Amino acid sequence: MGSYHRYRRPGRGGGIAVIAVIVIVVASGATPKTIGGAARHADAMAVGASPGGGTLSCRGLEALWESGGGSPGAAFTAAEIAQAESSGRQYATNQNGNGTTDRGYWQINSTWGGLSTFDPAGNARAAVQISHDGTGWGPWVTYTTGAYQGKC
Repeated sequence: MGSYHRYRRPGRGGGIAVIAVIVIVVASGATPKTIGGAARHADAMAVGASPGGGTLSCRGLEALWESGGGSPGAAFTAAEIAQAESSGRQYATNQNGNGTTDRGYWQINSTWGGLSTFDPAGNARAAVQISHDGTGWGPWVTYTTGAYQGKC
């Protein structure tokens, strides 16, 4: 009990480590983007989800894209497409007139079999695979019509 109080009392070193870390980060000139992507993860958490799950903001969708193996260079476009397709909603569903179903953030069509899922990680991996890591967005109507532009 004595050691607990000794380290918790002000003036006995309880806050020195935290202050040292803050000073080191500030002195190094690090920005939130350069601290291991923590800021991007924090933004995803701020909307009620770590990369994936629930309704995601553009930054949350970018983080999900990257966690699914997508390139950072394509993340912004991927997020815009997901916003246009699903409004960032994990469980967005569209029943098409031809009997197929689109599921999840990137509205992966059921013709893709098991790639069509509501699972956030699986939906992101499917979008990465189908789009050839963001180099071929042809399967997404919101891309071909330009409806994705300006969503983020």
